[in-house]
Amino acid sequence: MKQYIVTAMATLLLPLMCSIQTKAEQNPTPFKLPAAHIELFNAASGVSGDAISALQAFSPFTSEESAEEEFDSDLIGKMTDYAAKFLGTRYRRGASGPSAFDCSGFVGYVFKKFGFNLSRSSRSQYSEGEKVNTEDLRPGDLLFFSGRAGGKKTVGHVAMVVDVKEDGSCTFIHASTSQGVTYQRFPDGGYYSKRYIGAKRIIGVNSPTA
Repeated sequence: MKQYIVTAMATLLLPLMCSIQTKAEQNPTPFKLPAAHIELFNAASGVSGDAISALQAFSPFTSEESAEEEFDSDLIGKMTDYAAKFLGTRYRRGASGPSAFDCSGFVGYVFKKFGFNLSRSSRSQYSEGEKVNTEDLRPGDLLFFSGRAGGKKTVGHVAMVVDVKEDGSCTFIHASTSQGVTYQRFPDGGYYSKRYIGAKRIIGVNSPTA
């Protein structure tokens, strides 16, 4: 509650002090202000400065948010590096590692290492987290595609984004049936582009459970 009171004070005082200072600079007067007025102005300036400093220290939109983003970035980096250790690991339906994986088994294994317990199937994983637009993708997000056997609107495959390019394309890592754990670019203008269903964000939305 204290930080919100301080924030409100700073919000009210800052425009007032800026206005007073601007008017004083733009409209100089040959008459001296009474000493009491000068003391009041200096005191108000000090209060304003203290309020601004407090605002920067306690604001939920600056330091806390920046710290959270830094934490997410560090965590995601560790997760993508860990996932890369399994490149080349063979694919096996129903396997959840570490000697073999299917797609959801691989994603679940990586996330569990960092305290996120995901559902076992890709279809169930698609019901978790927060929906993300393709243009807002970031590393750590999950991409979902239809499978070979199901319809084009039925989730059957999942992958994890590891890198996002300036042009909006990205690279994901997944357990593919033909190559095992491997990297793939998206959109690819072919198989994965045609089967893409949507993306979900787990990191920063769901809290680790371990």
